Amino acid sequence: MRYIVGVDIGGTFTDCVAIRTSVDGLLPMVKIGKSSSTPPDFQTGFIAALRTAAEVHGVGLDEMLADAQVYHGCTVGTNALVEHKTARVGLLATRGHTDTVFIMKAGNRLKYLPANYIAHVAKQTKPEPLVPKSLCEGIDERVAFDGAVFAPLNEDTARASIRRLVDQGVEAIAISLLWSSVNDAHEKRLRELVLEIAPHLFVSISSEVSPRVGEYERTIATIVNALIGPPMRLYLEALEIDLRTNGYTKSLQIMSCTGGLIDADYAREVPVLTVGSGPVAGLIGAASLAKAAEVGGGRNVITADVGGTTLDIGTVYDGTPVRRPTASYGQYEYFVPTLDVRSVGAGGGSIVRTEGSVLKVGPHSAGARPGPVCFGRGGTEPTVTDAAVVLGFFDPTYFFGGKITLDTAAAEAALARVGATLGLDGKQTAAAALQIIDSQMADAIWLTLTQQGHDPREFSLYGFGGGGGLHGAAIARELGARSVVVPMSNLAAGWSAFGISASEALVTEQTAMSLSSPFDPDEINRRWPVLEARVAEKLVKQGVPADAVEFHRFAEMRYQLQINQVAVPAEGGVYDAAAVERLVATFETEYERLYGKGSGFAGVGFGLTSLQVHGTAKLSGLRVGDLVQQGADAASDAAKKPRDVIWYGRDGASETTSVYDGVRLGVGFKTPGPAIIEFPDTTVVVPHGCTAGIDPTGSVVIDLHAAA
Repeated sequence: MRYIVGVDIGGTFTDCVAIRTSVDGLLPMVKIGKSSSTPPDFQTGFIAALRTAAEVHGVGLDEMLADAQVYHGCTVGTNALVEHKTARVGLLATRGHTDTVFIMKAGNRLKYLPANYIAHVAKQTKPEPLVPKSLCEGIDERVAFDGAVFAPLNEDTARASIRRLVDQGVEAIAISLLWSSVNDAHEKRLRELVLEIAPHLFVSISSEVSPRVGEYERTIATIVNALIGPPMRLYLEALEIDLRTNGYTKSLQIMSCTGGLIDADYAREVPVLTVGSGPVAGLIGAASLAKAAEVGGGRNVITADVGGTTLDIGTVYDGTPVRRPTASYGQYEYFVPTLDVRSVGAGGGSIVRTEGSVLKVGPHSAGARPGPVCFGRGGTEPTVTDAAVVLGFFDPTYFFGGKITLDTAAAEAALARVGATLGLDGKQTAAAALQIIDSQMADAIWLTLTQQGHDPREFSLYGFGGGGGLHGAAIARELGARSVVVPMSNLAAGWSAFGISASEALVTEQTAMSLSSPFDPDEINRRWPVLEARVAEKLVKQGVPADAVEFHRFAEMRYQLQINQVAVPAEGGVYDAAAVERLVATFETEYERLYGKGSGFAGVGFGLTSLQVHGTAKLSGLRVGDLVQQGADAASDAAKKPRDVIWYGRDGASETTSVYDGVRLGVGFKTPGPAIIEFPDTTVVVPHGCTAGIDPTGSVVIDLHAAA
């Protein structure tokens, strides 16, 4: 036996999916381990989740890890940014360009902010700078746009600048020089000088983090990488020590925001690639399921990963996850290609409160400590989880399969205290809170889809994470989506961890371009082999056989007089004029899909701004099809005792609702709503007028348009 283990750390819980495979033809066995997250020492919760999964498999942790490959969705960098617990960073930039970070880019700093904030121009402000001006040093050097050295690097003044930063206690240094995307010699020499003076410092250089034309975005990427470098390095060192202590000897694979795995050494060098990696893994798993089985009626999928702290939203269009060429940290946008996953503060731990005469839910969360009031761990502020148990959606004796007993009375009392100023009792406050959070989630998903150029009515919603089954149907109804899928039933609670374990190794290399149409095929042909060689070198360094690497090409283009850059797939082989024409046609089609028919303007010509190569290689070899149920029949005693549930939007009275033991349900089972399907780690809510069933993959599929 060997084990494929995926671990995803959330703001409230750490999820572990451990899959035991066999060489004798037996079906894989999937088990979920959960543990409370343990900030700031996240490795403690990581090991606890591993131990829980091993116990469910009936083995010791050391036995499981001795023959396992561990894949990790690392949120340490994300959490450090969100909580502002980052390193003290100094910036070295070309003299005269140290103000780039402070000037910003007017339109881009508003791109992902709420519409009401954008509309109130007088209230708009710039964020706190990532690096204070006192820690920005101008370097005497200059490289021209074609890579020629216009002014050589003055090493004497550079050393003086570095010493000034070291004397001010910086823990990391970001280096971003003008046109280093074309000639990186000065940046690499500056890194050598930094490490000569202060060998302990983390050094981030833009030509390795983000070799792109675009001084501002490249600099931000380099600074963000430096901000999280030291905490990431400390975390991975502590985690690897704990893993070795418990018998793990292989390399640790880390999920990246680009949609694939990198090894821990690479993650130490470029930790910015791990920001948002957990939610990306859930999107990868959903894309695999949609592509393999078209669960829910198609290959267009909205993913709603509802955790304790956040709702993470992703999109799968025609079986492929939607990407974007930039990532963002607050109002700062930076060049790192990523799957387009967006997070909002909405989840099971979202706090219910009042502001004046208005009931508010989130974005602040009770987190893992102290957690919801009903957990009995010292929490005093009611949450969405408290509301769900008061309304009857959760069985207080069967939460996490009975591992946690919920205190319904304490939850109701806390909600009543909040609602008292509005004239609401505990149950009324709970119903209002759940309706508010469902609407907020639906609004966030609608905004994401419309910004990507999609119509929600053409999509199915995959609801996973701890709260995906609870909120999925209500969200999808408000969006007008086709159906709701709770992927592979109980596995949905750890779906992101599953997505991590099913992912491939992925390394991306890119090169800055500045070509105007008509594009020179020879220049394009010259760049592809260089990028592919760099990708192969990095993957081989991570232990991937050279003959296992697959290359995928992308080109980033724009209209000459427009600012929107769009990355599109590029064909393989040698390019000629016809291949260039096909590339342009692909760009025009994708541009119109994103921004509307007729939005382009081909008459002004095109610009080619970047070429990218993604190198992939299979690691675990795990496929969604390996875990599909095969014709199991529903047990005759799957029905549990009905219970009273308050469904918001009706008359507020309790209604007797059918309850089913999800573990005992088989392929072909169907039930009309209202109903609740309970798994040890997932509760699926089926509202009035819907029908839920178990499909051949073992997923719960809810038809939203069934007759009442």
